[in-house]
Amino acid sequence: MATGRRLHELVGRGDRLISAAFSPVGTVLATAGSTGHVYLWDADGGAFLRELDVETDRTWAEAFSADGEEIATANDDDSVRLWRRATGSHGLQLDGHQGRVRSVAFAKDGATIATGCDDGRVRLWHTRGGALAATLSAHTDRVYAVAFGPDLSWLASASWDGTAVIWRDGAARHVLREHTGKLWTAAAHPTLPLLATAGDDRVIRLWDPATGARVGALTGHSGRVYSLSFSPDGGHLASAGDDGTVRLWRVTGDAVTPKATLVGVQGGWAAFTPDGGYKAEGEVGGEFWHVVGMTRFAPGELDRQLPGARRLARGEEL
Repeated sequence: MATGRRLHELVGRGDRLISAAFSPVGTVLATAGSTGHVYLWDADGGAFLRELDVETDRTWAEAFSADGEEIATANDDDSVRLWRRATGSHGLQLDGHQGRVRSVAFAKDGATIATGCDDGRVRLWHTRGGALAATLSAHTDRVYAVAFGPDLSWLASASWDGTAVIWRDGAARHVLREHTGKLWTAAAHPTLPLLATAGDDRVIRLWDPATGARVGALTGHSGRVYSLSFSPDGGHLASAGDDGTVRLWRVTGDAVTPKATLVGVQGGWAAFTPDGGYKAEGEVGGEFWHVVGMTRFAPGELDRQLPGARRLARGEEL
């Protein structure tokens, strides 16, 4: 994340990658796709570790418990299943959803799991025994994201109905309506009272969960934004969009500012900084249009195409 250099490319057997999640402990990465299997990888070295056979057409999301020992999968067969990371064995199954489960999250204390479903409802489950604790209703369409606040005092959800909801004590305290189009993702800051949401309108909006007020709007993506994630230390926000780019944003107190745009293509990668710095490696010549409008150029041509552009030294921080 400091240099923008691509480290590994992890290739499974499915034809579509749907979601990915890092364990909060160690270097394990879980990925899910269109085959119904979940793959575990060593993110440090890129090695394949284990496959979980969820026995469904698709797994839409996965989440690790705070200790990294359990994995919850949100599945196409209207269920959530819990798995032991170390052995791959199947534990609890959470049934009772009225549609595909699109999102899942563990509370940090490990006592509760939140799920978002095609029926527009958010459900809370006890991790011990798997009993349903609460059903929360405020959305009118699929719930594609659920996220617990850092102090467990609030829960956020984001839906295809274009709204995000802040829940407290089982009630919808704030309904956030400034987006247009479907919402695909939401992320809660690990320490600050800060929520990020994004979707079809290509704008990442930042919210104060205590008041429901919008505190920022981040623009730059040229396609819908599918995924958001804060770094564990809270210093960065990453966003991934339909434009084929990942954007990194610095989080400093109340300020969120652009840091870099990352483009990964078959056989190569490129990283761009807002001040015109860039670096590239591999076969990237025909793909830079993701960042520089529709101008296509080979590595090196950028210097004369864009006055003020500079090539970053290998290993130089972004």
